Amino acid sequence: MLFNSIGYLFFLPATVLFYYLIPFRWRWALLLAASYFFYLLWRVEFVLVLMTATAVSWFAARQMGRLPDKRQRVKYLVSVIVVNLGMLVFFKYLGFFTAVVNQLAGIAGKGTMLPLYSLLVPVGISFYTFQTIGYTLDVYRGILKPEKNIGIYALFVSFFPLVLAGPIERGRRLLPQFQVEHKFDPLLFSSGLRLILWGLFKKIVIADRLSIFVQAIYSEPGYFHGVETGLGIVLMLMQVYADFSGYTDIAIGSARLMGFRLSPNFNRPFSARSVADFWSRWHISLTTWLRDYVYFSLPAKFHGKVVKWRLNINLLLTFVLVGFWHGPYWNFIIFGLLQGTYMVLANISRPLMTGFNHISGLEKSPSLLKWLNIAATFLLISSSGFFFGQHALGDSWLMIRNLSDFSHTGTAVMELIKNVDLLAGIALIVFMLWFEYQVAERSFASKFMGKHIVIRFAAYLLMVMFILAMGVFSSQKFFYFQF
Repeated sequence: MLFNSIGYLFFLPATVLFYYLIPFRWRWALLLAASYFFYLLWRVEFVLVLMTATAVSWFAARQMGRLPDKRQRVKYLVSVIVVNLGMLVFFKYLGFFTAVVNQLAGIAGKGTMLPLYSLLVPVGISFYTFQTIGYTLDVYRGILKPEKNIGIYALFVSFFPLVLAGPIERGRRLLPQFQVEHKFDPLLFSSGLRLILWGLFKKIVIADRLSIFVQAIYSEPGYFHGVETGLGIVLMLMQVYADFSGYTDIAIGSARLMGFRLSPNFNRPFSARSVADFWSRWHISLTTWLRDYVYFSLPAKFHGKVVKWRLNINLLLTFVLVGFWHGPYWNFIIFGLLQGTYMVLANISRPLMTGFNHISGLEKSPSLLKWLNIAATFLLISSSGFFFGQHALGDSWLMIRNLSDFSHTGTAVMELIKNVDLLAGIALIVFMLWFEYQVAERSFASKFMGKHIVIRFAAYLLMVMFILAMGVFSSQKFFYFQF
């Protein structure tokens, strides 16, 4: 069931209504049933994978809770990693690894070839696998006590607002929220509705409109050149942001209707002043998960001392994982490697940049320096968009080559100007970024809530009408469902 479907328009209000009508002690059961119903509408077989990941991690955590010594807990931690991560690798990465083995065998002159597999990937598996492993690691480290009620733990893993594409929640943040009774909170409820409305606007009006142009560029890269290719790469980044942050807004808003508070996943990433700053604002639940459970776990000492070169290697490895997490394609590995390389180079060149800013006088113009850093960051992130996608690696190189071909620029610009949907999409991007700036920096939400109720409802009605009039209603899946 898609958030942008008619079915969800009925499913969500019905779930929220019954949630507040029934006694508190049965609410977790209602949400668990609703979450599994929501998930099994994709494919019944997917539920078996979800149930296995849930059962293995719950049992292992319970056993670890009975053992005071970490050394005794290791075998249960390993079992969760092997089973849950093993299922992720089997469904999502098996075809990639067998193809690599066959390529290496061919280079070595070996005749034996492994069969290539193309399995249907259970939707959301990348998200709930990390969620279950993170929970188990917290129990192993003694940060979190294991959840005794398997039903409540199953709800933690399958909670319908987040099971398909996050945010990747921590047990210590979400599990306690299932243990307390949530009274109806009009302010939280209304903020949830506003988030849902804003998320639908970003998805249906902006992201799906931009995808018409962007997908044409990525599906036929040899047909487009120069300004068209450059614009397509930039708009792809904007499309992904509007789509994924729109999903997150709807997810967080849906949970708020019932009193739950999910973790934020975006924080105005296009205001970032460095690549590191960008990744602290983009897909926050993934990057913080990898920071806490991978980056900090990698060895950083050499001869007993923490050394920068090891930290930089760890950074590269972590962001290769960021890229590979998105999908079993060389494109994504290169994408992650680029992000890590950007940050390593920034770390190495920081003294030089500080000296340059001093000599050039930029440090005396902080506003100018800020905007230069924002522009440079946006350029670096956008340029890596050549490799962000499930297209062939050869298509990425073709787009890079075609970017420098401006032989038909005049004709291309005239065609772009005639594309009303494209111009409308660009204008809507500007509005989206401006509006989110107003909310974050100008206290727009509090000022808006201070307006008369008639003005507020008129604004909501206007937004609904705008979505109905300008939306692209093709029931497109959210971009991150493929991951």
